[in-house]
Amino acid sequence: MPIVDAMNRRILKLLVDNGRMTHIEIAAKLKRSPSTVRDRIKRMEDDGIILGYFAVVNSERMGMHVDAVLMANLHQGVSAEMLRKLREVDEVKEVLQITGPRRIMIRLQARDTSSLEQVISSKVLPLGLEDTELRLVMSSANRLPGN
Repeated sequence: MPIVDAMNRRILKLLVDNGRMTHIEIAAKLKRSPSTVRDRIKRMEDDGIILGYFAVVNSERMGMHVDAVLMANLHQGVSAEMLRKLREVDEVKEVLQITGPRRIMIRLQARDTSSLEQVISSKVLPLGLEDTELRLVMSSANRLPGN
């Protein structure tokens, strides 16, 4: 198992805050050589510590004004294949298997509540969910990169 030392943790924090930061910029902030930072990043990528880089999208600007969490259970006999299909629904942003009375947590985004209702009834529930509980997200305290 790879060891993540204090320097690698500092590099990771900078990358989490800004995934577009170059190894030269990171090196300047950490007062290290660019080659050292580049090598450490490459090693963490090779070791599977850094899994990738991605864009953070402003969903509201894309017209997705409703964020919701659907808690549910799978119908008896429904396979993990159904969970994979659930992840393929465009409006589904995240699927988690969790503990508790409802074992599946699905984060969805939609244009409005009417669209959300349509997505749930036509795309999500037919995949084998039961005992559902829907919660609308009123606000989020997630820290966005750069903040």
